[in-house]
Amino acid sequence: MNNILEVLTLLRRQAELELNLLNGNGTAVATEQELEATRRRLVAHPQALSAVLQTARALRRTPDALSTQDVTDWSSPKDLGNVWHA
Repeated sequence: MNNILEVLTLLRRQAELELNLLNGNGTAVATEQELEATRRRLVAHPQALSAVLQTARALRRTPDALSTQDVTDWSSPKDLGNVWHA
């Protein structure tokens, strides 16, 4: 569950950073660097990211609007694999 929680947190942060870039809030260079770091951290958890994206698609919601409970309720144990480990 730690990986799912981290992926959900990172997806929310990514959405926030992208919105800041679109609205011109903050410095673009710093925001772009943080966005890139966030994306690198996201790809470090491919199974958890996949489970979150599949759940979002199935529930017809944006990934940043999901909770860990949504993901665990919708995903099968096989889908989750070893995403429960830190």
